Amino acid sequence: MFDDILKNKKILILVTGSIAIYKTLDLISKLKKQDAKIAVVMSDDALSFITPLTFESLSNNEVLHKKSQKYDTQDSPNHISYALWADIAILAPASINSIAKLNYAISDSIVIATLLACKCKVLIAPSANINMMESKQNKQNLESLANMGYTIIPPRETLLACNVVAKGAMADIDEIIFNIKREFRSDGFWENKKIIITGGGSIEQIDTIRHISNNSSGIQASALALAFYYLGAKVKLISSKFPHILPLNIEKIKVISSNDYKNALQDTKDSIVIMAAAISDYKAKEPRNEKIKKSDIGKIWNLQLVQNQDLLSQIECRFKVGFKAESDKSSGEINAKKMLDCIENGGKSCDMVILNIIDDDNKIGDVCNEITILSKDSKEKLDRQDKLTLSFEIAKSIKEKLQKDDK
Repeated sequence: MFDDILKNKKILILVTGSIAIYKTLDLISKLKKQDAKIAVVMSDDALSFITPLTFESLSNNEVLHKKSQKYDTQDSPNHISYALWADIAILAPASINSIAKLNYAISDSIVIATLLACKCKVLIAPSANINMMESKQNKQNLESLANMGYTIIPPRETLLACNVVAKGAMADIDEIIFNIKREFRSDGFWENKKIIITGGGSIEQIDTIRHISNNSSGIQASALALAFYYLGAKVKLISSKFPHILPLNIEKIKVISSNDYKNALQDTKDSIVIMAAAISDYKAKEPRNEKIKKSDIGKIWNLQLVQNQDLLSQIECRFKVGFKAESDKSSGEINAKKMLDCIENGGKSCDMVILNIIDDDNKIGDVCNEITILSKDSKEKLDRQDKLTLSFEIAKSIKEKLQKDDK
């Protein structure tokens, strides 16, 4: 998904002695592709794994290490100047030794000295043997650092260098980047707010082989989930499709049928619900638990369908957002506005509706879209742009509406 969150952001990467240091090269490469500015600080142990020249060629900046530190000019590379330069710092990989020293402010290495001098947000991505990672001392140190305000990015489970499959490897690069972006886009308004998003299209079985569904791609729902994650909310995504890699902290529930969606939408009262899923309007009257043979059907299949349940009307929540896909511009807005009416008057009791006109220029599955955001007292048309940008605009509109209602 497109974004410019990291453009011109100054990211300080501090590396320690760990085999995972090779992953940090990939991290720098991906950050540079997103137009971030990178500087690197290396511990003495890190120098035994990779030469500073390797990091310098990727970051296009002089690497700070024990032998390169200078104080002869204001711009000389040293732990103070690099700490003050950074918009954000990340210790990746973070060895058990560096975690302990940072917790107790033992600044006998250039990495720890730099981190202690940082005024910016600091992220920590540990990497170690599982026994060392799970030791009481290390767990206590990580908990202590978290309480101080450091962000800990948990290790992942894989085959470790010690030839054991366990949760000790440095987090995936994508997960680290997700966390970095969240720090830049986080908005205190969304902290601890629960966001439930539905996406994809329901699949209603006709028999064990065939089904009724639609062309919903799930891209907009995934973009919404990512945007609200970046803003700092607690996000749950209920979808039949997951077209993009998403952060681990987004709760993801895979569903198929409309009943699956309904079961996953049980606890919504304290949440903001964004119903971007396309629930099938009809389903088979009598679905079969076996394949219906073509020879038994004949040349014409008179398939009996019944109207499906209306999940949007059943949802009770703090704030409800419905999506409306229409192909006729003239009647589309009228139909969308009806969803704002209360259920007793034939509406869906939505607080906000996102109108999406489907035509040759605005197709289902496109990475870009144009939408109109409707509420009872406002209308905002957003020109065609990528779906993540649209998601931030939707979040902005919801925030403004909630703040207005709270006054």
